[in-house]
Amino acid sequence: MTLRGTGNTELSEDSLTIQGEDGAPRTHGGTRPLAWAGRRWRQFGTGLCFVLYGLAGWLGGITVLPLLLLWPGSAAAREYRIRKLASLSFRWLLALIALLRVGTVRVEGRQWLAQARGKLLVANHPMYLDVVALVGLLPQADCVIKGAMHRNRLYRRFVRTLGYISNDGGARLVDDGVASLRRGRTLILFPEGTRSTPGRPLDFCRGAAQVAVRSGCDILPVVITCEPLALGKNQAWHQVPDRPWRLTLRICPPRKLADFDWHEGMPHGVAARHVTRAMQTFFAGQLAAAGKDTADAALGNEQMA
Repeated sequence: MTLRGTGNTELSEDSLTIQGEDGAPRTHGGTRPLAWAGRRWRQFGTGLCFVLYGLAGWLGGITVLPLLLLWPGSAAAREYRIRKLASLSFRWLLALIALLRVGTVRVEGRQWLAQARGKLLVANHPMYLDVVALVGLLPQADCVIKGAMHRNRLYRRFVRTLGYISNDGGARLVDDGVASLRRGRTLILFPEGTRSTPGRPLDFCRGAAQVAVRSGCDILPVVITCEPLALGKNQAWHQVPDRPWRLTLRICPPRKLADFDWHEGMPHGVAARHVTRAMQTFFAGQLAAAGKDTADAALGNEQMA
């Protein structure tokens, strides 16, 4: 039942909606407790997911990992098994997050993953879990991790067995990336080097471009968005949005290096600058288009409501 009063006031059984001077709705009553409860649940669910995953990682490190390391086989076979385990654990984490209705992951262009071998997968980095989603999709891909993980007493044995590349090396990081691609592996790199700063333009470093130029590999762009943003840079885990987030990974068709302003005979330094600038422009355009699509969809939903 709804009662309409004088002026711009509307009374209902569930809530009170008042239009302010700016014409925007002000809601009180039934909807506010529901929104508060939903936010608290997502805070609880986020914390629970990280705690359970941490405990599972610790238990796996003292039970499953030693068994996999002792299992007969070559070093390459051990690396393969442990990477499969890591990828499976990431998929479990994302499934738990979805089950608790904290957030979901959507993958577009999944068919291009079949062509990922020997290519440099380049992605923007809006949130904490985008690398988790990528490794969940590509268990045997190489990626770059913090050097501190190699020195951490709890994780270093596991990390070293995974064979991931440390970011401590500087020039060695580029050499290791080129070697990975020449072995026919997929290499995952985030050219920003850290999570994106909300509200600021993308700022790509040259490392990914240097790897691409020196190896001459094709590039597999992955445009990542998170709506609404969660677990972003300078955003604490308990700062959850007002609704469940959706992480979208749009895998684009592989592109030749020449598509990013590279030309035969360019000095490596000049080529790296050109490719970095072209990649940054490409991703900025893709993210702008994705943002417009999201805004149009939201406007359409409001009009339908």
